[in-house]
Amino acid sequence: MLYVHRWATLAVGLLLVYIAVTGLWMQSMDLFAQVTHQPASNPTVQEFHQHLNGTDNYAVVSDPDYTSRALPDGLNYAAALVKSASIARGEFPAAPMRLIELRMIGDKVAALVKTGDGRRLYDVATGGRLPDTQLPPDNPNKINPGLRAEMKSWHKFAFNKFLLQKASILNLLAGIGVGFLMVTGSIHYVRLLKVRRKIRKPQLFWSAGGFWRKFHRWVALVSFVLVAYLVVTGMLMAVSDLGAAYAEWKSPRASRPKNPDTADFSTPLSDAEIPTMAQATLAAFRSAYPGIPIRVLRVRYFAGYSQGIVVTGQAAPEQHVFDTRNGRELSLTEPGYPVTNFPFGWQWHQTVKKFHRGDIFGLSGNWLEWLSGAALLYLSASGLWMYWQMWRRRAGAGKRDIVWR
Repeated sequence: MLYVHRWATLAVGLLLVYIAVTGLWMQSMDLFAQVTHQPASNPTVQEFHQHLNGTDNYAVVSDPDYTSRALPDGLNYAAALVKSASIARGEFPAAPMRLIELRMIGDKVAALVKTGDGRRLYDVATGGRLPDTQLPPDNPNKINPGLRAEMKSWHKFAFNKFLLQKASILNLLAGIGVGFLMVTGSIHYVRLLKVRRKIRKPQLFWSAGGFWRKFHRWVALVSFVLVAYLVVTGMLMAVSDLGAAYAEWKSPRASRPKNPDTADFSTPLSDAEIPTMAQATLAAFRSAYPGIPIRVLRVRYFAGYSQGIVVTGQAAPEQHVFDTRNGRELSLTEPGYPVTNFPFGWQWHQTVKKFHRGDIFGLSGNWLEWLSGAALLYLSASGLWMYWQMWRRRAGAGKRDIVWR
């Protein structure tokens, strides 16, 4: 087992150190941003939130929604939407209405209307136009360049557009290598444990073998489950990225589907259906999430679905999308949605991302993932260091085999 274990260490050791360092760097930046309560406009926070709520033309939650006020209790949503739609129709009668939503702009209830030629804000109380400078971002996934985004590209080996996703095979191979090291290391540990029990030394932790070997063994034992979780979720993301790259490569450029980020998948709204869509959305949301305040209520058509979207008024806003025809909550992957090339869909990929980063379990999950990454870094680096120490001792005795039994 040690012979095979050493071969695996040589094959993927440096690769694991690289992946662990870049992953730890990102996780450290995420944790620092959270514990210091950085604003949503911070590049690290933007990168952390990017794509979790869908493609560019699907996502609703944007930077202002992390600090804006919730819509007031007792607001007649349907009446406010109908009034605002009527004002927009009067100003731009020939423009198709792509979506309409209610949100707070400062202390005003505002309606955002998107027509064929742009977006406009109206003060619901007065019917007057609000400055375009107060419009929320049109692309919620847009981020300001920063170190966190750069580190993500290094972590995925995406140094340029050509390598993006295709280089994820290195992450997948690294995960396979870690699995191999964990299996061979575990077998070796169990064999040593059986031998020690025969001589009446049944302790799970022991100090033989020197500092590096002792702590390598201890960290491996304590962190086994955490590292396995980190590696498996990382491999699942790599598989998803590779599947997307393969689908893009296989599809002839001329026949590729519309870009899910930039293409328009909306259908114009009619004034008559707006109140019905709003009421259906509110009924479905309040049934599923009673007592939770609302920051944004949007109605639209997307890829043939009649949708109502609610952005919640919690400290960390959540986006919920409902089919207004039947009240069903929709995921990020539904039949007829734009093709995103991910083999298991956009929703699956983003959910695995949350598991991999730990944030699906909140801040405590983020800390556990940081510890997992630190353990992986220590095990990789200490394994390489122990190999180097042993090789030098053997080389001094004239034994220069790269790997030995």
